[in-house]
Amino acid sequence: MKCIVIGAGNAGRPAARILNHTGNKVILTDKKLIEEFPASVQKTLKIMEKEGIELLMGSDISSCMENIDSAYISPTVPENSSIRHLIHDNHIKILTNEYISELINNLLELDVIGITGTLGKTSTTHILSEIFKNAGYKVWTCSSRIGNLLSEVIVDGIIGGLHKKNNIAVLELPHGTSRLMSQVDLNVGVITNIYPDHLDEFDYSMEKYIARKLFIANSSKILISGIQCKEYIEPLRNNTIYYCAENDNCEVNGKLEKGLIDIDYNIPELGIKGRFESPFKLLGYYFENSIAASAAALAYGLNETSIINGLKSFKGIAGHMEYIGNYKGRKVHFDAAFVPEGLINTLESFQDQKLVVLIDNPDSTNPRDKYKVGEVVGRYADVIICSGYNETTKKLDIEAANDVINGAADSEAIKMSVEDMITAGDLSIKYSNPGCIILHVGPGAITNYDDVKSKMMMGIKEGCKKYE
Repeated sequence: MKCIVIGAGNAGRPAARILNHTGNKVILTDKKLIEEFPASVQKTLKIMEKEGIELLMGSDISSCMENIDSAYISPTVPENSSIRHLIHDNHIKILTNEYISELINNLLELDVIGITGTLGKTSTTHILSEIFKNAGYKVWTCSSRIGNLLSEVIVDGIIGGLHKKNNIAVLELPHGTSRLMSQVDLNVGVITNIYPDHLDEFDYSMEKYIARKLFIANSSKILISGIQCKEYIEPLRNNTIYYCAENDNCEVNGKLEKGLIDIDYNIPELGIKGRFESPFKLLGYYFENSIAASAAALAYGLNETSIINGLKSFKGIAGHMEYIGNYKGRKVHFDAAFVPEGLINTLESFQDQKLVVLIDNPDSTNPRDKYKVGEVVGRYADVIICSGYNETTKKLDIEAANDVINGAADSEAIKMSVEDMITAGDLSIKYSNPGCIILHVGPGAITNYDDVKSKMMMGIKEGCKKYE
């Protein structure tokens, strides 16, 4: 089959690669020249060209419609666009996201566990992977720690044969990736929670955002859900296994006391019941996400010993409640929280300590409620320093930082907007004392981890020289 893929963006690239990988002749088109894409995308496009995909960038595509059998149109292409009319007029078959997803499903020759939700996807993915490794499995793990665009990470893995080299896949499935994964059969699916985020992509409709997340209810043989999602899931299926913390109304309940995580489970649907403990020294949301991972492991059929060993050996992941070190008596932590509910979870871990919070621009590629971010941080922080530099788009927007600071207007914290994370790191030493906690929060810890961390630490080290 000769296919044309319209749009070389985040949906078009993985679709084109899967079509090519499954034996089709593929042309990838875009109105932009290759030089107009970010360097990382240019690199991917050149790899695709080496794989055999024909690139037609910045050109009129009407001349290449001859002998085209089918077309995949990226979702960002407007419904009334001339290219859609051209495809319709040439009676070319439209390939849907569901079709691409079925191709992926047919390629996956191993059991798959998928994890979605607003918060906790990445850490749950890695905790569960660690549990499976301790159970003796070869694990293919896909998460945002490997790449920001998970659909591309998954397709990379398929082309690289990772689905054949391992015997289980644990896949993080954000809302964007779910489009190309909606038809993949999941042995176990996990939905952690649903909170407002990325609503600009859903016409600012929470209902549409929820509907996208709930694809997993139809894809999963066994569904594990945080109790917060119960109202959304109950109308769709009646055999969901719910987990929660410090609550006896769930099939899987977790408690944390004296450095131990206690998992108590009773799952009539699977005929299993029991209780176990494991040493646990991590902070914040790792607790609830460990309950989610334990529930998924139990549902898959792993024994308690494997889960205990996995929880015991898991040390956390970079950019998620990461402890960096002690600098002039200040303990420095690096976290990626930016959704209000996630910020609360992170900040409560330090609520009884003097706290300096460094925030990178919360917007990334999506506008977010910066006033709310400021209001939440203001409840906990003694000092708030917000950088206006968008670590994802590489653009300075000092007004975004000002919005965060204005949101914290009722807080007694010292507040300031700065232009970059180097300055923020420097000032964090100036406005703190030995014994304080310095905490980074913001999406840059996910989208640009190495650079953001490096800049913050450059500033902190410079501040240590200047102010002490």
